Amino acid sequence: MNLHKKVEGILYNYKKMKAEIESIKIEIKDIESQYEGVSGISYEEKTGPTNKFNSSVENEVTEKEYIISKLKRELNKKESIVKKVDNAINNVLNETEKKVIELKCFEGLQYKYIEQKLSINKDYACELKRKSIEKMIPLICVKEYYKEIT
Repeated sequence: MNLHKKVEGILYNYKKMKAEIESIKIEIKDIESQYEGVSGISYEEKTGPTNKFNSSVENEVTEKEYIISKLKRELNKKESIVKKVDNAINNVLNETEKKVIELKCFEGLQYKYIEQKLSINKDYACELKRKSIEKMIPLICVKEYYKEIT
């Protein structure tokens, strides 16, 4: 995949990704607070030929732990991407480049509005966005970037 397009896509989805992180955290807390806990033996519990119990409580705990584990993996992945974007923006872009990325990618403004807000030519704003993304590629797509250059 073209790394420029990948980073551009990440930037355009940055705000959504931050909202998804919060939603995942809320969902994990909700699931953790919904454990019914240990209850008496229910009618569906039975032993099989292996004498293995099929407990509804055990099944509930196992299922919820699986879901929580899956959500935590997704949360870690999204948090890692957001941290990489924040790191790239704060450490390699100058103030004008940061503003162009914020206005174009995060706020979704058209270049004509960016031109007015920043008092720069819209062609220059477009070029700044392209150059900013190129600067950010090694910091956001670390593995892919170094695989590509070796």
